[in-house]
Amino acid sequence: MNWIIVSWVFVGILTAVNVFVFLKLKKASEQMMKMAFPNAKNMNDALSQMQGMMSGMGGMGGMGGKGAKPGQQGMPDMSALMGQMNNPNMQAQMKKAMDMLAQMQKNQKR
Repeated sequence: MNWIIVSWVFVGILTAVNVFVFLKLKKASEQMMKMAFPNAKNMNDALSQMQGMMSGMGGMGGMGGKGAKPGQQGMPDMSALMGQMNNPNMQAQMKKAMDMLAQMQKNQKR
């Protein structure tokens, strides 16, 4: 009879630990979602924004690859993106993104 009580106490402790870890991970994933998609109100909104971004990259070769079956995503053709890196507009946008990232990292250290 004693081992039953001990086992249920152990189950309760493990359940509490699991709930605590789950809540921490949920909070971290929501923070990452807010950083990646600042205008998203929920996960569905973030996914639709991500799909919109991916469809906007359609000229970069989302389908293909020698081993890709019909309907499967292949590796995107990065040569198109690399060719755009000489564009001053793209360089300015990349610099702005890097500055924003550095600012966010500086704010987190405080």
